[in-house]
Amino acid sequence: MAGNLTSAQYHRLEPVVRATGSGGQLNEALEAGVADPLFLLARQWQLAEFAGEDDGSPVSARLEVTGAAVNRFRPGDDGTPLPLGDAVPLEYLVEAGGPPPELTLRDAARAGLRFLSGLGALSAQVRAHIARAAVARFPLGSPPAVEGVRDPDPAGRALAAALAVRAPHGGALAEGLAAGWHPDGLTADQTAAFDRAATRWQSWFTTEHTAPARSSWVSERLEHRFSVGARLGGEQLVLTAPEYPGGRIEPYHLDLDTRPGRSLDAPASADPPVTVTTLPTRATYPGMPADRWWEFEDTTVNLPAIDAGPPDLARLLVVEYANVYGSDHWIVPIDLPVGRVYRVTGFTVVDTFGETVPLGPADDGGWSVFRPADIITGKPGPPLLPLLATVADPIEGAAVEEVVFARDELANLGWAVERTVRGATGRARPRCDEIPDDDPPPQAPGTGALGYRLMTTVPPHWIPLVPVPLREGSTAIRFRRGQVPRFTADGHPRPQVAAVGRILEPATKPWYVHDEEVPRSGLTVSRTPVAARGPDGAVLHWTGRRARPGLGELSSGLAFDAALPSQGGTP
Repeated sequence: MAGNLTSAQYHRLEPVVRATGSGGQLNEALEAGVADPLFLLARQWQLAEFAGEDDGSPVSARLEVTGAAVNRFRPGDDGTPLPLGDAVPLEYLVEAGGPPPELTLRDAARAGLRFLSGLGALSAQVRAHIARAAVARFPLGSPPAVEGVRDPDPAGRALAAALAVRAPHGGALAEGLAAGWHPDGLTADQTAAFDRAATRWQSWFTTEHTAPARSSWVSERLEHRFSVGARLGGEQLVLTAPEYPGGRIEPYHLDLDTRPGRSLDAPASADPPVTVTTLPTRATYPGMPADRWWEFEDTTVNLPAIDAGPPDLARLLVVEYANVYGSDHWIVPIDLPVGRVYRVTGFTVVDTFGETVPLGPADDGGWSVFRPADIITGKPGPPLLPLLATVADPIEGAAVEEVVFARDELANLGWAVERTVRGATGRARPRCDEIPDDDPPPQAPGTGALGYRLMTTVPPHWIPLVPVPLREGSTAIRFRRGQVPRFTADGHPRPQVAAVGRILEPATKPWYVHDEEVPRSGLTVSRTPVAARGPDGAVLHWTGRRARPGLGELSSGLAFDAALPSQGGTP
């Protein structure tokens, strides 16, 4: 008889909803309400809970980790490697790098007033004389004009008028002091006090308004690129972020760069190995189903509340994985300092039977966990875990500049729509409120012949992206920033409207962006002010760039050579 016994195990059980009781609801089948306790035993047998697998539970884990400091940073693809310490968050180096930060009228006035307030060692009469001389020599000026737009920044113009006689321009003042400017009429003692105040202010201005590194922003790709390096076990490791969109830097942004000539020559700084022996604990999460059939669950477990339709395959897979394999994961906590890259050199587990089981990294062909991919092959690299010195709890403000990149199939163009740019006040200024100085469009004649319109108008903040060959003789294309031609009512050309913000880099000519960086769904790039504290408590602030999905395709309505019918109808 014993040889004829068979048993079956079920991977999953589908509840059957009956049209009785609550009217065929799924929660009735999931409640498993029974009156016979033997039914629970039968269900445990059916789910193979009585089948012994001779597997023990982990009762002790020994983890051995070795690490090395990440002490080199390279902005962009070919920047000069710089020393990297733990005192400055990596996001600050990546996002704040580049040309000197823009100095709006508000920032320039604040810097100038800070200089005047630092002259406290002088008398009030002398300070007033220096203030008048500085304002006259380094005036704030007015917001820059925008070609083709009437009064583009009225708020900035009003601010400039209010501050014109009160504060000098901080940027121009810094250049003047560096060139040796002194106001006239000062005595030797007054000049010495002026120089001491100027030295202190120049040190502050340089620290406050100097980029920490070269720019990591790749304008042709609309993304950041950077590399960090370490020397671990005598081997040079280079981790590269090829497509960092901005925000928080995570380990999955980094790939192992094994290309020749990419070494950052990181100095040796290996930490002593860390060994931890501890009790593993199960990995749990709120709403996790119980792993025993007869175990009562709390109210956070609500499977019928999972909103997943037939197309939600990824969500259904996650739910099934959590239900079937959710109880198979354990946690071994270990405290490690940041600013380093680590490698697990040994991991052994002792189970309830006293057996010692060595464990290796999770790897199954092309699938792996917590491994940087090789940037050449795309396959998993060695088991490395970078814990970089990143910002904690940064404060981000509203975007001060935003550009929407989209395609326009009807016009056979791409568009970079400058929705907002930073005004002279330092706040975002919507460009859609600008009033163009175009001539009124031609009107259809009253009667008689047809009218003619050369081209329709496009708002000034719509900057065209013209497709051009990627290289001579190539069928692949890239986009070049262009300008919409403008004409007077009698057909004469007018000055063209150009970009204003920093994202489109008006001073760079020509300016390109690759075709694949502007997908059919579009792309939105913004500049967002960020403030955070470094590990030493110092306040850091910068304006970082963010890239996120766009708004889909757009239609500008651009058309050429249109005939306007007469108002009185066809003659």
